[in-house]
Amino acid sequence: MQIDPLALLQLSQLADSALPIGATAHSFGLETLVAEGTLTVVSLAPFLHDYLKESGTFEGIFCRLGYKLTTNNLDSGSFATQWLELNARLSAYKTARESRTASATLGRRLLQLVLGVEEHVQVRQALQISKDAREDIHYSIAFGLIGGILGLGEEAAVLAHLQQTLLGLVSACQRLLPLGQSEASRIVWQLKPAMIASAEHSTAVDEITLFTPLLDVASMRHPILTTRLFIS
Repeated sequence: MQIDPLALLQLSQLADSALPIGATAHSFGLETLVAEGTLTVVSLAPFLHDYLKESGTFEGIFCRLGYKLTTNNLDSGSFATQWLELNARLSAYKTARESRTASATLGRRLLQLVLGVEEHVQVRQALQISKDAREDIHYSIAFGLIGGILGLGEEAAVLAHLQQTLLGLVSACQRLLPLGQSEASRIVWQLKPAMIASAEHSTAVDEITLFTPLLDVASMRHPILTTRLFIS
């Protein structure tokens, strides 16, 4: 398949951790782990490796399912039904309110940002469907939907999503820990194989599991921290 250079550049922009959708305001429970001494600079790389293996694979599956909504030739009614069901299904897995709300906030803002720079019928439709039903739009599903519209392939969409997720977490840790730019870059570089492995494992779309009790409990305890830098 010949790569569309414009679509590649657009996908790269969406995978930038500095994308203005508010991701920098969320740590997804990492702030609690740092405050309690569970997460340190020394333990960060292995922690993120395990994060990619579990949460990365999980979110990658939903990214793929979002992508497939653009390739299954669905009529508007079927698209609406599957879009709502997919987002409701992901909500059910996210037991921590803060992380669930963060995912939904970023997903909605991502679609709004894309629609603000270029008109896409399916993006507008997805936003309207969720608004009318008062249902969440989760980030990984929204990213997959846009990846499908750009048409660079499922694998490229999932890898770009994982890249953006990892960069966002490392950026949060730079504000929470004595983590310099060089060390942060080294960690991200060394975790590229883990991202690829997570993307490969996310092809098992019929075998969805998620077991992240440490992060879930940390997210639940986040609101009671005495001092907070992040929303989640």
